[in-house]
Amino acid sequence: MDNYVKRKLQEWVLSEYIDNFKVQQISETNFKLLLGEEKALEALIPPWGPRLLFKKKLEELCNNYIEPSTSAMLSPCGTSTPGKRNTDEANPLITNTPKRLRGTSLGRADDMTKGKQIMKRVKGKLQSKPADQQSSLKFKEFLSYKIKVLETDKKEVVGVFGKTGAGKSLLINSILDQRNLLPSGDVSACTSVMIQVEANMTRDGKYTAEIEFITQEEWEEELQSILAERKSEEGSDDEKEDSDGDIDEYDDADKIYALYREDGNEASVNNLMDSKHFKSIPEFLLGKKKEFKTSQAEELSRELWRYLRSDRLSNEQQYWPLVKSVTIKIPNVKDLLEHIVLIDLPGNGDCNKSRDEMWKLVVGRCTTVWIVSEINRSVAEKEAWEILDRSVSYLGHGGQCRSISFICTKTDNICVDYAMNKERDSILSRNEVAKEKVEEKFNKQTKIKEQFNIDKDFFQVFTVSSKEYRKNSVLQPEDTEIPKLQEFLRNLNDRRTKTSDYISGAYGILSLIQGAKSSDMTDSKKEVCQVLEKKLKEGLETLGQSMDEAYEAFEQCLSRGVRQSVETCEKIAKDKVIEPKGTNGRGYHKILKSLCKNNGVYKPIRKKGQKRQRERNLNDSLASCMRDLSNETFKKYFPNQGKDSSINDLIDNFTLDTNSLVEEHPQVSLHLIFLKTEETKLKAKLKRDIRERKKEIYNILPKSINDSMRPCYERAAQYTGTDSLESMRKELRNHLNKSKEEMFHKAKKEMLDLLKEMKKHIVEELERELQESMSQSLKTPDSLLVPDVSEEYEEMKKCYDKLPSSTNAATTTA
Repeated sequence: MDNYVKRKLQEWVLSEYIDNFKVQQISETNFKLLLGEEKALEALIPPWGPRLLFKKKLEELCNNYIEPSTSAMLSPCGTSTPGKRNTDEANPLITNTPKRLRGTSLGRADDMTKGKQIMKRVKGKLQSKPADQQSSLKFKEFLSYKIKVLETDKKEVVGVFGKTGAGKSLLINSILDQRNLLPSGDVSACTSVMIQVEANMTRDGKYTAEIEFITQEEWEEELQSILAERKSEEGSDDEKEDSDGDIDEYDDADKIYALYREDGNEASVNNLMDSKHFKSIPEFLLGKKKEFKTSQAEELSRELWRYLRSDRLSNEQQYWPLVKSVTIKIPNVKDLLEHIVLIDLPGNGDCNKSRDEMWKLVVGRCTTVWIVSEINRSVAEKEAWEILDRSVSYLGHGGQCRSISFICTKTDNICVDYAMNKERDSILSRNEVAKEKVEEKFNKQTKIKEQFNIDKDFFQVFTVSSKEYRKNSVLQPEDTEIPKLQEFLRNLNDRRTKTSDYISGAYGILSLIQGAKSSDMTDSKKEVCQVLEKKLKEGLETLGQSMDEAYEAFEQCLSRGVRQSVETCEKIAKDKVIEPKGTNGRGYHKILKSLCKNNGVYKPIRKKGQKRQRERNLNDSLASCMRDLSNETFKKYFPNQGKDSSINDLIDNFTLDTNSLVEEHPQVSLHLIFLKTEETKLKAKLKRDIRERKKEIYNILPKSINDSMRPCYERAAQYTGTDSLESMRKELRNHLNKSKEEMFHKAKKEMLDLLKEMKKHIVEELERELQESMSQSLKTPDSLLVPDVSEEYEEMKKCYDKLPSSTNAATTTA
């Protein structure tokens, strides 16, 4: 059992079962495979109550936004080309697929379908025939596990940001050729609801939607905040001074009117939480998701509008204040969305904690980001650029974004009094000017440069007209650039690579089964195994030494960061949070108290017609020196796109070089094919692990500081009365003065500890997984009792032979 499993059990309050998981050798690799394995769960967690809790938590882990499978959002590691999946994370043997092969049978859907049908038959044979030998039984269990892992899908995540009214819904509808899918038009979108759009891969051809609600406890907490803010008369002048400048288009108090159809001025929280208000949405009261299934997009849109739209003129109850997220699945978009999730995202996290956490997690999963803004406001409008500024750390070192696109919408909004062809020329001319100006502004975004290795393919600008794409009255379809965005998604979807990954892995498994039936090769297997074990040992030593160099680089920049943080933290805290300029104290005590109650983070309540309040995060501010000084090192070893001397590059350089042994040992060529495909899959999996762990490593600094500051926050939040503001300020200043040395050294140590854990995980996984694969392929008895899969092997070999020659070089002597 590894630390990942232990942490999850502790997090889910199931620590008493850690020993059971340890005995059964449950690791991060096979942890999620427990879902649906009832017998295994009964042995690991005997009582029903805890087992049900575990199953619920595991289902959430597998199906939510962190690590979705076929219905959610897992995505591979980075590449420098926007709209193109990183093929080196898949099968490195096919990274140089010639362009002439595009559009060949490699990417045809029937190859993937055929491959899965073949493996379904193989799986049935492995399950149906009893084994007569203990070694054969273990071998079959090993094969069944490999087939199960092979079928896991990983999806790219495209995050779509933009201000309400920028045309996001119409843009998504047009790209997917769905005229009436997402509600659009004059009715305002709810800016706090996250909308996920993906392909319905079932054969029913239906449009479906799944609505997840916040909890009753979370809604009650929101109501308390809104009503308390409403009653307070202090701070209005201070709030106007201390703002970011943009006007909020809707009020958090609008949530009350939307749901209750009254202002709720005289209502209490208890009255507003009465179950009578939620009769029409029993799922909210039961803590369940609400589902819709329709035959037409228009039907689904009608069902959804009350969950997605805010309309004060309507007499109908609207449910969007209770919605956490909406997942929509649509048919007939396999070429665009089979391996992609489009997510319409709010511009920032929400004051609701669960929505805010979800926002951070999903933004951290975005491999591509689209910033949407009206063309006439694309440069001057603050919000679009502030969204990028606020999100950059979650996209860069704290995320996995590989490309950013700025999409200027409503390009057809232009007044010209002369002929139609002149109007088209004017639109296209303005589009080119807009692109130049947006690119110029992007080049001035310093925070982006700190987080990414910017190249020519990282940033693109599109100028689109969704209306003209449908009407074609002035612009041709290609002028609207909707086809360009569709092509962008097709490249990102990259069905050819997905097919190649699956066929290669499946062929490797079938090669092993075929090889296991052979006899009289004990000596060859023993000799090859000794060679490979030596290569494995040497390769792991080289990898470990290289990762130690990365550790030393981080240790040096973090040490500088600690010294600088100790010297400047009190001034930073004062200027950013404790006593920022522009605050007169009249209402700032509410902001500071809210920040202390929320462990160092202040998220303002929205107020319609007033300038937006600035979010404040003291933990991030205190971590800023250490982060700034480690940014370049982070960018070197954990880039989202490109390689250089990154940790991913070290993984790529590691190899058992099984191909070099095929000619000398043709008897075990099938076993070597299997080992090569397993090495490829393992390296891809490790790079995904690195991507997730690097997010944890990057975010550990503010988290550690938060943990060190928490006792201080709790004490400061208790102060009341006329002197409460100064008392809170004094508490924060005193704590920083006394604890700064210990706090920053602790943060440094925790980051370095995570780097050590990552090195240990990589080395141990490589050793364990490859040793297991070598054991099952080269240390088993000759002529194992396994099912006859000769027919399936030949069928899969035909599919495999269609792949580029560089992919199947090892088959030449098979």
